[in-house]
Amino acid sequence: MTLRTLHLSGDAYTIGQEHGAQVADLRPKILRAMQVRLAPLRQKITGLDPSLKKITQIWEVHSPGTLAMLHGMADSLALPWDDYFPYTIASYLTDQLKNRGPREGCTTWAAAGEMTRDGAPLLAKNRDYRPDHQALQCLARIEPTHGHPYLCLTSAGSPGVFSSGMNAAGLAVADTHVVSNNIGPGIARYSLMTHLLEQFSRVSEAVDYAQGDMAVFELAHSVQAVRRPAEGFLVNTNHFSAPQTHTHWVDTNPPRLQGNSQARRQHVEAALISSRSQVDVPWAQTLMAQHGDDLSAICRHPEVEAHAVTISAVIFLPQQASLYVAEGLPCQTPFELHRIDD
Repeated sequence: MTLRTLHLSGDAYTIGQEHGAQVADLRPKILRAMQVRLAPLRQKITGLDPSLKKITQIWEVHSPGTLAMLHGMADSLALPWDDYFPYTIASYLTDQLKNRGPREGCTTWAAAGEMTRDGAPLLAKNRDYRPDHQALQCLARIEPTHGHPYLCLTSAGSPGVFSSGMNAAGLAVADTHVVSNNIGPGIARYSLMTHLLEQFSRVSEAVDYAQGDMAVFELAHSVQAVRRPAEGFLVNTNHFSAPQTHTHWVDTNPPRLQGNSQARRQHVEAALISSRSQVDVPWAQTLMAQHGDDLSAICRHPEVEAHAVTISAVIFLPQQASLYVAEGLPCQTPFELHRIDD
């Protein structure tokens, strides 16, 4: 099955409008996803009004394009703003309320230089997310009025770079969610990644990245850290590990799944360490489809975590301005090639 591709261009509000128009047939599923996501928060959203107001004020100053895009989507899809806005920041609101239930995962890693077969960089991500987003998943080709064109994996009805993406300058980004006890109003991950892909404009830095520069940014509200590769690769899952941030991580999984973030990271690190100079696209596809026990499985099925299934896998090739996407469990779904300049 070919992954739905959106073609969006213009200012932020127009991009939001066009996004909504091109997924109008999915509106019932978007509304259902909103209802399911907001259900645990519904009785508490009124008490979160100060947080919603503070976030809006911050975005009006630091990320007005995010708000404009959201309003474009809401207007185009006729989504009630009082529900839609909380839906788009539901993970933050859940953390704010200290809801300790299980959360979405994701496994990401990058390799370059002596680690890869041709020396070129490669970024991979398994998107472990809510099952109802399987039917909403799509690619978006975006040409903003100002900034680099980019291609991103996202969800219908969700703004910005809602999972991962790569721009025409060769910068690729992917996120994972870490539950933290250090939280506060700020810029959403999807907003930050959108800014990075649109606004990255220093050619020297873009060249450095395309030659294999890599970093993991661990972001709590008032504490941040940057991890750089020590052996030609980086792995990130769903916990903080830097000295500055690790004490702010909270494992909210049920007892049988606690430690799965560390186990998945160890799984990927061990595979990379044993495969120096062998990493390429087929190798990456095989790794992202691997199972194992419930803690270390990279490809995560509903029977392992019903709340966070692997709904896609993506492999970015910055030097080739292309990416491979498996829309579904990567152990069962073929990878399709997409190029930024298609």
